[in-house]
Amino acid sequence: MTGRSLSDVISADTIREVGTDVEWARPGARPETVIRPTSAAEVAAVLRWADSEGVGVLPIGEGDRVAPVASGRFVALSTERLSGIEIYEPADLTFTAGAGTAISTIVEALSPHDQWMPFDPPDVSRRSLGGLVALGESGPLWAGYGALRNHVLGMTIATGDGRVLRLGGRVVKNVAGFDLLKPMVGSRGRLGVIMSVCLRVSPVPEVDRLFVVRGDALPELVPVAQRVGTASVLPVSSVLVDDMGDGSGPALVLRLHGAPPTVESDRAVLERHIDRETESMGAEPELVRRIRDRGIDSAVWVEVTVLPTALHDALASIGRLDPSALVVDTLGARIGAGMNAADWSTLDDVRASIERLGGALRVTRGAPEDSLSRRGSESRPEEVDLTAGLGQVFDPGGVLWPARGSG
Repeated sequence: MTGRSLSDVISADTIREVGTDVEWARPGARPETVIRPTSAAEVAAVLRWADSEGVGVLPIGEGDRVAPVASGRFVALSTERLSGIEIYEPADLTFTAGAGTAISTIVEALSPHDQWMPFDPPDVSRRSLGGLVALGESGPLWAGYGALRNHVLGMTIATGDGRVLRLGGRVVKNVAGFDLLKPMVGSRGRLGVIMSVCLRVSPVPEVDRLFVVRGDALPELVPVAQRVGTASVLPVSSVLVDDMGDGSGPALVLRLHGAPPTVESDRAVLERHIDRETESMGAEPELVRRIRDRGIDSAVWVEVTVLPTALHDALASIGRLDPSALVVDTLGARIGAGMNAADWSTLDDVRASIERLGGALRVTRGAPEDSLSRRGSESRPEEVDLTAGLGQVFDPGGVLWPARGSG
């Protein structure tokens, strides 16, 4: 312990006192301060200081999706000022931008070139690039375009002990030997602070259509959704919602991309396979947003992942929580459930039933404060060993992701 203060290693204008900011209006401990570095050198300096002083560092983007911290002394390190598009090569379908760059800013830059990022996790338009990559959430469009981790070509990170590493590059085949890039995608800030990202993008499809199958109740549509997964052609996404945001009730929404003849041919194949007619709708941004963000502002938000064959039973278990909103990526068997309130003991019971189905349940918003010290299901020994090994490489002092609750 050197006894240095934070102001000894970083300028005062990067340090912000923690007030009643909305990102900290949640259960759990609060950081001592929020640090907003403007360069990779400042990020590394903060991490070296924290490593020497025994202070935890909680990396955040916009701060809305950070899991609560149960206890301990820590500071929050925001990447919001590490923003801006550094390189954009439309002909190569790649760009490099700071981690704090808003997704909406990137969308505006890509649009004139008829390019886009084919990722649609909830509320994606309000996220930062670094936050999107750190969480590793692709959204239902993974079915047509692949997972987000396959589109990340390179990044610059700072490790827990303050080393700056440049991983990958700006081309698809850029790795010889161990690929240290892939573990960073979805690492949630546990392995390093993401400072910039090089991402591959896609051309905007010529035709983007939604084809809707209506039903009186969600359970009625689950077998239909499961049949979609066995068809000879697949949609770029398949989403089951309890309502499309217009009061019309449960619907299975299939999204198709391609040239006009291809889209119509694929629609015909799918209708024959599922033995149901579909209603054709344009993929208008507001409609897509309503489906994608269904229930995202709920007081309690639960995410469940199960095997596709267990989807019906998982939805039956979640029904015990009386959700006010449900969104299901049916090809990935990922369920999002929103509630106005929830009883934690019931949540524990539902978690246990989901785990018996071979799945996992995580509360990402609204967990009661006394739940932060509780543990979920135990990780397998090989997972613990792998995580510990990665931690020793990237964060030997245990600076990052301090004292997290299990949620």
